[in-house]
Amino acid sequence: MNRNTLPNSMHRRLVEQLVFFDEQRIPFLDLHFAGKHNERQKANQWLDQYVSTVESLLKDTSGSDTSTLPKVVIGSEVTLHYVDEGLDESLTICFPEQTDPDLGRISFLSPMGRQLLMNPVNEPIRLEMPMGAQEVVVRSIRFVDW
Repeated sequence: MNRNTLPNSMHRRLVEQLVFFDEQRIPFLDLHFAGKHNERQKANQWLDQYVSTVESLLKDTSGSDTSTLPKVVIGSEVTLHYVDEGLDESLTICFPEQTDPDLGRISFLSPMGRQLLMNPVNEPIRLEMPMGAQEVVVRSIRFVDW
């Protein structure tokens, strides 16, 4: 992929996300949070924060010729460093229907995806996981076109 086309693709995909959450938020919440009033309310507020984050990123990256991002968004390939183990792992944050754990694609609605979304590079994050808390640092965030 040509380096100059990626930022255009990134910009287009981020705008598509804004349009999606503007036009399809209610059906999306109905699908993923049916019968879970409190979770749905929190998810709606969380989506408001996400939309604001994406709007800011679009302003900040306007005219940029790089695919790196300062914060984790849907469509990000994130390199995580697990502090205790000293290991690195790359994951791609995606929509639920694009999830493929074998390819390292996790839903932004998954427990890990939710905790990573909107976090910046190089700040420690305490991930609450079923097997216990893990401290990770986001080493890099790169937009990948899907």
